[in-house]
Amino acid sequence: MASVVRRMREKLFWPSERSMQRLMDRVDDLERENNSLGEALKQQESMLCEFRDVIYGVRGLGEDTRNLVDTVHRMQIAEKSKADIRFWAQYRRPDETSLDARKRFFLDLPKAEDDIGLLQAALNRMLNDFADICNANNITQYWLVGGTLLGAVRHHGFIPWDDDLDLGIMRDDLERLEQVLASNPDYQVTVVWDRIMHCRQVRFAPRDPRVPGFVDLFPFDWVRTPDHDTFLKVQEHRRAAIEASEADERIRAAWDENVYVSADSEAGTLIAKAFDDQLAKMRETGVVCSRQEACGIVRAYDNMDHPSGFEWISAIDDIFPLPLMHFENRTYPVPANHMYLLGHAYGDVFSLPDDIGLHFEHVDRHALAEADVNIIREYIER
Repeated sequence: MASVVRRMREKLFWPSERSMQRLMDRVDDLERENNSLGEALKQQESMLCEFRDVIYGVRGLGEDTRNLVDTVHRMQIAEKSKADIRFWAQYRRPDETSLDARKRFFLDLPKAEDDIGLLQAALNRMLNDFADICNANNITQYWLVGGTLLGAVRHHGFIPWDDDLDLGIMRDDLERLEQVLASNPDYQVTVVWDRIMHCRQVRFAPRDPRVPGFVDLFPFDWVRTPDHDTFLKVQEHRRAAIEASEADERIRAAWDENVYVSADSEAGTLIAKAFDDQLAKMRETGVVCSRQEACGIVRAYDNMDHPSGFEWISAIDDIFPLPLMHFENRTYPVPANHMYLLGHAYGDVFSLPDDIGLHFEHVDRHALAEADVNIIREYIER
């Protein structure tokens, strides 16, 4: 617990700000109370890692060892829960509910500064321009997802340590966007085939390589029956596309050289064919369908994952109509049932986050530090 709070203080809090100083005084009181609890939790985490190393490294261990690991894991969860309760009890004001205190905590966190602050300002410009392009071209089936949706709900903007943007978009609107941007002088849709996740990595990005950052675009397909069986059928076609790609020596050679293969390369064209063949089969057999026939949507087979075991296949009324939610200085579409989707992806979105200091860096920090600040500011202010 103390380590989480300490990372938050080191990355986000500046003592020169009076309000932040008052908050940190309260956090320091809590840290002193939780020192012993934090040390116990660290020891349990260490024990758990050691046990897991043994289990994954040696086969044939008995049930007693597995039970011991499960017991330690449950103890770890229990201790973290106790620490969270103590933190929020200390932080909450007498006149507010626990949920209101949690909401206030996240809204009170300072905005990012320095390189990350500049990057987020550039990303905000990108998102504004993306929305303008979509509005001008009747592209309406997109919405905030992932950390961007979480930021909108919890921070009314960027998560202070986030460094990218995430949008869901229906495949037919994505194809329309690609056509529109083919002649756009400022922006493009980039596509690479990622071997690590076996996915089509799609991004909206400036054509000027001196401007850092991008918007991740996650395509979705229409389905007649938004249920578990349909999801499994989509997974089967995904596996078939992956197997066909890995069976091709030319594709394997390209992926062995670089796990990110450009869609414009020979290997990229071959991978696209393997995946597009499966899309055609899904359309022929009715696994996916047109908007007019649809009762739901599914995360696209060529860009599919399901964090926390969540199978993203939803009824249409879980997504549409898309309400608007504030993100920084503008409103953007979000799924109709966004709290349900966030809960399945992240759990309790108002609990203390575990990714502070551990967040995956989408933009290289060294490259960002060396970027031309004037170019970036000119892009932001244009």
